[in-house]
Amino acid sequence: MSSPHATKRRDPERRDRILAAAARLAANRGFHTVGMAEIGAEAGIVGSGIYRHFPNKDAILVELLDEGMARLQRGTAAAIAADTGDHETMSALVRDHITVAITLRALLAVYHREIHNLPEDARRRLRRAQRHYVEDWVHTLAPLRRDLSDAELRLAIHAAVGAIQSTLFFRSGLKPARLAALLDVMAHGCLGIPPASSEFRLTETLSA
Repeated sequence: MSSPHATKRRDPERRDRILAAAARLAANRGFHTVGMAEIGAEAGIVGSGIYRHFPNKDAILVELLDEGMARLQRGTAAAIAADTGDHETMSALVRDHITVAITLRALLAVYHREIHNLPEDARRRLRRAQRHYVEDWVHTLAPLRRDLSDAELRLAIHAAVGAIQSTLFFRSGLKPARLAALLDVMAHGCLGIPPASSEFRLTETLSA
């Protein structure tokens, strides 16, 4: 039997629930319209409980966007570390971004909409991370598209990323697997290369 004076343990998943709830609400309505009490209710906790994990709403936004960028960086690092050749690596980069856009749709939508609302230091840090992310794509695509100038490479990459992220604000009604397959072909079309030989299968679980 536990002691009545034992310290109550915090729910180790509560922080993640708060972030997921904030992402869902902000993706639908915009972060500035969402109150702390609403986030708490969505997460299944009292609003005041949020302050045990985050000092204010801005801290939640920073954490959300940091999480989104960190997820993209992990996927990029894994694709490059696999060292499967430029073509396979490029397809892996495309497919990881598609996976994030579909399975973490709310999180990426908040990132896209709200980065300009971050405190200046956090905004600069994430913009720098974005530039590094694009550079990884540029360095991978360049040997495959030697016919393109640096500016043209970057245009192709931004077009591909834009095609993928179009799904953040457009409800196609397509099943995730079909949506992923179509985005794979379309993003590769923007890059001017065919998808790698391996078939793309969306394997990650959709977020709530």
